[in-house]
Amino acid sequence: MMELSLKRLAFNVALLTFLLLITVQSSEGRCNIPLIIRGSWFSWENRPVLTEINADSMTDKGYCLDFLEEYHVNYTFLFQKDSCFHCVKLIVRTVNVMDKMETGCVNLPPDTVPTLQRVCSRLNEEQQLITLFSENPIPVNCRSSLEGVWQFAYQNRFRFTGECNHPGAQIRSCQTAGTQFLITNQKFNITYKSCPGMTGTFDGVVEYSCLGDWFVDKNHFFAVVNTKESRKDEKYRCFLKNRDDDLYIGVSITAECNTLKTVEKSPERMRVTPVKAEVVEPGCRLPQNFSGDWINTANIDADVFINDTHIIETYHPDEGRYRRSVYVCRETRDSRYMMARLTVDGCQKDYICFDFVPQHHNVIRYRKGIAVIKDDFHTVCSWVQFKNNVAWKYDLFLAKNPHPVRCPVAGKFNFTQRGDQPFETRILGGVTLSPRPNLYCKQNISDLSVCDTDQKEMLIDETYCLSVDHRGQPKDIYSDPDYKMKCIAYWKENLKSYLITYDELDPFSKYRCWVYQRADLNRILMSQAIGAFCDLKQDVTSWNYTEGATVALDMVEYERERDQCPMYFDDGENPWKKTEANVQVFHFNSRYSSSDSESTCLNIFVLTVSLCLASNSLLKRHFTL
Repeated sequence: MMELSLKRLAFNVALLTFLLLITVQSSEGRCNIPLIIRGSWFSWENRPVLTEINADSMTDKGYCLDFLEEYHVNYTFLFQKDSCFHCVKLIVRTVNVMDKMETGCVNLPPDTVPTLQRVCSRLNEEQQLITLFSENPIPVNCRSSLEGVWQFAYQNRFRFTGECNHPGAQIRSCQTAGTQFLITNQKFNITYKSCPGMTGTFDGVVEYSCLGDWFVDKNHFFAVVNTKESRKDEKYRCFLKNRDDDLYIGVSITAECNTLKTVEKSPERMRVTPVKAEVVEPGCRLPQNFSGDWINTANIDADVFINDTHIIETYHPDEGRYRRSVYVCRETRDSRYMMARLTVDGCQKDYICFDFVPQHHNVIRYRKGIAVIKDDFHTVCSWVQFKNNVAWKYDLFLAKNPHPVRCPVAGKFNFTQRGDQPFETRILGGVTLSPRPNLYCKQNISDLSVCDTDQKEMLIDETYCLSVDHRGQPKDIYSDPDYKMKCIAYWKENLKSYLITYDELDPFSKYRCWVYQRADLNRILMSQAIGAFCDLKQDVTSWNYTEGATVALDMVEYERERDQCPMYFDDGENPWKKTEANVQVFHFNSRYSSSDSESTCLNIFVLTVSLCLASNSLLKRHFTL
């Protein structure tokens, strides 16, 4: 019994000693380094450096005394090694990449308490960052870093002068949905080709695994590792893109990111051009009157080119950048067209259904379904693939070089306006060549006129002199209209009448959408939209941005005797009917050709016969009476 108690006492003493040792060791390091910081890291600091970070220590820095965490990505640590104190700031870029800045050894007086604020006050925030790469990286998807297929031309400032542009040089970074183990999604290939006569260029394929990406202002960095490279200083590389112009890529030639200040001054620079990953054969034809250049108002006024089988759409999300999509006609039934969509800087194709309204004037109205990966018309063009909102309207393709059509609203109107951006008095084309005479105006009005012969141009004068002289002639014959807009399309949709006008001098958008309605026998209401398309909430009384409008007009017709400007209105119920007046002019002149003379003689003969018949009938009636 005594022997058993002695054994228990010895065990308790050993356990207490072990716990005491753990307490002493933990007291040496007073902070617990986060898990995302721990691990084995490689960096290039004019020499290869391997850094081990444990739960409480860092290689060559000693034990952790304190740390400060900011936004879960910025960590400032205070380390002590012997009599030296170190302040180290680590910025977590991805799970595999960190940036480091440090103070070096800081000596404090014996009676000074080492604190994080006191030691780190000597940290220079402007010093060059040192990049740490994980020795055991976690695979990361490449889509956020690099996605697409490009042909590239490259130059290396330290190997050769000039630019090597070979058509076979290609970057391929394609993420394939459903790939086993996601291996394909975590790697991309760069195929280099040598250029004849340029030493330093080479043939070879480099395969990189992605370590993640991050942004610093407009600079987009991403890091990679060559898993087939055994030399650590050659394994890791950094890439840089700029959000304003992502058709150039900067590449580091060492395992560090601090050499990439700008894309232009990078050690290696690539000029990339997106290419199509595959070719799809067309299986149907688009309507012939679709062919030409158009503007897609539903996608940042994208440029659209349409031929018999393809729709090529190019839009600019920012200055210096562009994105392009190619739609290939595959199958059609009634008004629906199944199109294969190829993104030029992408790697996969999908299928989208377009529902087109027959083209009229200078507009193609359409709606687009949901993108589907399956090549089947019944699936892609099923009516359930289109948005079944309670309220919706067609998107628009507008002609890039429109020809004017007869305006649905014509006449002379006196209008009052209300809006965020009302029509103002201005001089088209700049300062006048000669001063205008100062006329006395009995009444000034705001005038909207569609009075040209073909009624195709809308003239707006915010301050118009309505006075006339003693003969009834207008006095204000010198003033020019403030705005000249050509009517290019109109139609009726959702019980609203829409009009599209074109103004080359409009600084915001050459195309403007209007909602118009006849309110009385001689009164018309109109509302101008902010841009080339009208919002669903916009009606004829909309005047501010909350409904997508800029100004609302209340117009009353006031045609005078000498204006020769009859009122006309068309609600756009049938935009395909021809409403333009065709006036036949007969030229009785010998200067015209023989064919013209023959047609003129024939017209004179017909006119003479008709006059003779009319006179005979009048004579018979006279003698009868």
